[in-house]
Amino acid sequence: MSASLVRYKRYLACMMSFLALLLPVGVAASTERPNFIVILADDMGWSDLSFMGSEIHTPTLDGLARRGVTMTRFYVSPTCSPTRSMLMTGVDSHIAGVGSMEGVQAPNQLESINYAGQLHNGVVTVAEALKSVGYATLMSGKWHLAKEAAQYPDKRGFDQSFFLAEGGASHFNDAKPLYRGGHASYFENGEAVVLPDDFYSSKNYTDKILEYINAVPEGAPFFAYLAYTAPHDPLQVPPEWADKYQGVYAAGPEATLRKRVAGLTGRGLIPADIDVWSAPQFPAFLPGAAPSWNERSLDERANDAKPMEIYASMIEYMDQQIARLLASLDAAGKLENTYVIFFSDNGPNGATPLSYPNMTRAWFHENFPDDAVKQGGEGGHLFQGREWAWASAAPFRLYKGVVSEGGVRSPLIVAGPGLERNKFSQYLASVKDISATLYALAGVDTQSNPVFSGKAQPEGKSLIRNWQDISTSSERRFAMELFGHQAVIDGSWKATRLMPPVGSGDWQLYNLDSDPSETFNLAAEHPLRLEEMVNFYMDYKQRVGVIPPRPPVSISFGDLFVGECGLVCEFAVDIIDFFMSIWVSLSAD
Repeated sequence: MSASLVRYKRYLACMMSFLALLLPVGVAASTERPNFIVILADDMGWSDLSFMGSEIHTPTLDGLARRGVTMTRFYVSPTCSPTRSMLMTGVDSHIAGVGSMEGVQAPNQLESINYAGQLHNGVVTVAEALKSVGYATLMSGKWHLAKEAAQYPDKRGFDQSFFLAEGGASHFNDAKPLYRGGHASYFENGEAVVLPDDFYSSKNYTDKILEYINAVPEGAPFFAYLAYTAPHDPLQVPPEWADKYQGVYAAGPEATLRKRVAGLTGRGLIPADIDVWSAPQFPAFLPGAAPSWNERSLDERANDAKPMEIYASMIEYMDQQIARLLASLDAAGKLENTYVIFFSDNGPNGATPLSYPNMTRAWFHENFPDDAVKQGGEGGHLFQGREWAWASAAPFRLYKGVVSEGGVRSPLIVAGPGLERNKFSQYLASVKDISATLYALAGVDTQSNPVFSGKAQPEGKSLIRNWQDISTSSERRFAMELFGHQAVIDGSWKATRLMPPVGSGDWQLYNLDSDPSETFNLAAEHPLRLEEMVNFYMDYKQRVGVIPPRPPVSISFGDLFVGECGLVCEFAVDIIDFFMSIWVSLSAD
């Protein structure tokens, strides 16, 4: 072989290596770029999927998990819109403009852009970034990131969008709002629309995203964002689904939780013999107190199980709609080159509808009659509540609205080309990592792409290497804050500060490997570790512009139950609220 030929082959080898470095990780050397579908559930618990040990039938999502990777240490925000802001931008929710939810900001937060309750033009959405490199960008479902039309999806990079602007509403075409003074506004590409008579949220959101995907020109890559409002309250299903889970929950919330914990343990997802957090029970003399499950009559148990029956039906119905979507992609030959990502925006909702802004007990009972409520259909407003949210979040502590594991940990399922199959990953990840991963796969360079000029840079890390090899690991640490509640997650360690009335206001420390339920506070045993993590939080607070709410966020004791409350009950609630307000004020920063 001549020396010139040897040099030529070496040159080709070097060029091939150089070109490989330029390609996004995980993308084959092909001109066909991958498609992306991000599917978001709304207020779903960590253990609600059947492959995680649940009694709820989710064959489609189970199948997706078998085709790919399930991340068991994936973190979101405690509530809807902050999570969605981080998904869309890859930056912390405060930087994105959603440091708190619209309508619940404290007076001292209202002048800050970090607490505007909507996106702003200083951040780039994943739709804007992917559109800049030739992707068709499609959205259907709940937006919840705009007070003004300038921040609607059609103005933030989506070519096609059908969306509910607000955080929730009736799932039927009556479009009844969640709370007094609320709205349910539906738009398509920025124009108000009238819902069809047979509208049901999960079905019609799926119809629209399929319509949009089918209209994408052959060969063009697409990013589709499907944001369901299931299983967010009001818990409602079509009539033929109302009795699908009848009797399944007759044994009550604790029995359901224990069965799920056994399933999780058997799958190796949690340690054996852990102490599972127990939901607090009201003393019998307090308003809203309920007897233990075994002390309730059969009729009472049937009524109290109905919310969970409807909740489960909503999840299975959503799973069927996802099946329609994937089947259509498969039939069109598009599924093989598509990354499908599924997770929930936060944990299950343990609150009652009275916790919504401007809500009153009288308005709730006037607008949601008991007969409609009990049916779990149109016109009713069933809600999951503390007991069943405890079961849905198993084995974790607390639920939506709080930075405890039950509020901020969601299973993430991903399937797509080149990924591991039927594997659980314990890699520590955040919702901010999603955009970074899509950018790596699509070839978006945020440093050089003009759409990012002068805008906040994404903070997340690409997850593609871990999805390709779940043994991949790296040390990670991040912080979060919402409603004054604070947390730092550092590997297997977690420091939390839950403000009253949810917690004491003191920093606590947990080892999540041995204590995923956050039941053993190790602050006294590891003071230096806690001090380091608290210092990390203080740096985070300064960096992202956290403003502790003044006055502190609190609740009325009366908001914890929706039953009738007469004069004696109201007097008791006022007394409890008075002392609770003193406690909350004394614990404030």
